[in-house]
Amino acid sequence: MKIKAYGIQEKGGKAEPFYYERNVGDNEVSVKIVYCSMARGDVQFISDDWGDTKFPLVPGHEIAGIIEETGSNVTTLKTGDRVGIGYQLDACFECEFCKAGNEQFCAQQKVIGVHCYGGLADHIVVDHRFAFKLPPALHTAGSVPLLSSGLTVYSAITRAQLPPNAVVGVMGVGGLGQLAIRFMHKMGHQVYAFSHSPDKKEMINRLGAECILTSNAGSLATMDKKFDFILSTLNVPYDLNDFLKTLKPQGKFCVVATPLEKQPVNLGLLYDYAQRTIYGNYVGSRQNMTDMLDFAAKHHIESAVEVMTFGEVNEAIEKVGTGKINIRLILENKA
Repeated sequence: MKIKAYGIQEKGGKAEPFYYERNVGDNEVSVKIVYCSMARGDVQFISDDWGDTKFPLVPGHEIAGIIEETGSNVTTLKTGDRVGIGYQLDACFECEFCKAGNEQFCAQQKVIGVHCYGGLADHIVVDHRFAFKLPPALHTAGSVPLLSSGLTVYSAITRAQLPPNAVVGVMGVGGLGQLAIRFMHKMGHQVYAFSHSPDKKEMINRLGAECILTSNAGSLATMDKKFDFILSTLNVPYDLNDFLKTLKPQGKFCVVATPLEKQPVNLGLLYDYAQRTIYGNYVGSRQNMTDMLDFAAKHHIESAVEVMTFGEVNEAIEKVGTGKINIRLILENKA
């Protein structure tokens, strides 16, 4: 099967028409792509910020489309099904992590940008176990950011095992942060969002959180031991120690993004009159994905999106890379 895509040949390069061959295996499905996001993570793959990008790169790790072909072993999906696909496309299903339902840690997993071509294409072929039926209540375009950003923050939040009506904070109100606010608000928690921009206060309130302006000197100092949980979605430097001080004893701090530079931490803040925890979260399992999509459908959680076309991909990359957009950017395949 010959697939038409947009590929990037080198670090920092432009997206250009690109073709590759890919057949449908017994356990796989071919999906006609309708929408694909252009996220900050895709731009970082293009820039090879993490040093593991495989070129030529076909970006796009949040995808929605329609199944066109199924392999001989596929019984749970059929032609015409509307599905969503995230960052991970395959796993061995035999290792200790896969057997425990944590396929995202499989050493043989295949992910977009490192092992596989992504969603900026007419089609994608994926193991059927990583193509997820989209609930009817979710609109296709607005659900696309749920498939990686939504999965990542949802699984991070549920891992915290928060008590009812917990006091929680979200650092950064981009694509990840906005979904995290909405999830925790609908879970019944008291949500605060940390932002340096006064212009975002109205949007933060609308999402269901109170705004804490970190641009105000001393704003964190008044919040000693206030939070049960803080989720950081920031990829710019910040003083981790200032935020750790705002956690209650046994409070938890989770990172789902990080600055490229090393962050210093005062280890005493983890144990001195406390029992605080720092942990990270990497996407989520297939069960996490199913649970998250069901929760989003029940509570009408989708992303506000701006839609451009595949043909405008380089303009989209520039907009995301320079921060010229405040909502999620989705590319529509009109082929």
